[in-house]
Amino acid sequence: MAITMHNTQILMDKIQSLPNDRITEVEDFVDFLKERVKTRKTITTGKQSLDFPVDDLGIWPEGLSLSREDMYGDDGR
Repeated sequence: MAITMHNTQILMDKIQSLPNDRITEVEDFVDFLKERVKTRKTITTGKQSLDFPVDDLGIWPEGLSLSREDMYGDDGR
């Protein structure tokens, strides 16, 4: 659905006619819709944006084992 300048202006006029507390509510709703679209894109693409730093430490040493026994020993626990 294409949004024309006419439709945009009608929407802007309607929003401007609202009381200030309702304008804030409309803004919150728009933010919600934008976040929902972002979330749906993540679900459909299967990729999620990483919001934390990721360090590249290079390749892992050959033969590295991450099993509990190899890292801590097996003392019967």
